[in-house]
Amino acid sequence: MLSRRRPVLSSLLRLALCVAVSGWLAKAGAEGTEAAASPVLKEGDVVSINVFNEESLSGVFSVGVDGHLVFPLLGAIPAKGSTAAQVGERIKEQLEKDYIREAQVVAALMKESELPPDTVTVIGEVATPGQVSFKQGNSMDLFTSVASAGGLAERANKNRIELKRRVGSDLQTHFLSLEKDRVFSLRNGDTVVVHAVPPEVVVVKEPVEPVSVTVIGAVKTPGVIKMNPEAPLDVIGAIASAGGFSDVARGSRVVVRRVTASGVQTFELNVTKMQRDGSKPFMLQANDTISVPESLF
Repeated sequence: MLSRRRPVLSSLLRLALCVAVSGWLAKAGAEGTEAAASPVLKEGDVVSINVFNEESLSGVFSVGVDGHLVFPLLGAIPAKGSTAAQVGERIKEQLEKDYIREAQVVAALMKESELPPDTVTVIGEVATPGQVSFKQGNSMDLFTSVASAGGLAERANKNRIELKRRVGSDLQTHFLSLEKDRVFSLRNGDTVVVHAVPPEVVVVKEPVEPVSVTVIGAVKTPGVIKMNPEAPLDVIGAIASAGGFSDVARGSRVVVRRVTASGVQTFELNVTKMQRDGSKPFMLQANDTISVPESLF
């Protein structure tokens, strides 16, 4: 009888062992899949940790620059490089060791820290030289980088832009044109140098001194009217720029006073008639004073 029962017992033992091993492998595989799917924590990540029935121990915690988060009662808990679930398991073990029997801890990644931005440096003939930032994973083209640096300066040569790019230990140089290569894609760490046009090509404009005339008397907004040296201004235009005649203006007796090298000249004009019949305009000169008198009645 004993010899017959031994094979049966051996078979039962082997079956039980296979079931146990299969269960352990399934659990390990599930845990491995869950760990692979969960992101590992990094500096600046925010983790939500809840301890059942322990409100004072529950909350949100940030991963510090040292890779740890500081948890009540326990102090610094290693977190960087681990999943939130693994951090929760560490907290559970330490709480059960010294404070809480059969602690129930749930930890989850609440907010990922933002990656530091990529940057390119734009120098030379631009309005505001310096670094230009853009989000990691996005692209920055040549035109956008120059526009972000305030655009081209007056002496910029848009057809001679130098790109310096480090590839490994080598520093590469490319010459680009803002017209032909405006969508050229830049990389983090690139340096863009906008060169100036040669001095002989620069067109120097003589500074133009501002000029004006003054309108006083019976107009709606008396004061100084700026003149464009390249655009002539007549007496009707100046009065219009001063808001036009007031209700008591005497437009038939407008006086223009002009200082010349030979002395002061005075012109009396019937502006009302000019406006009515479109007669020849009276052109003003810089620093003229237009005086509009009030009507006697």
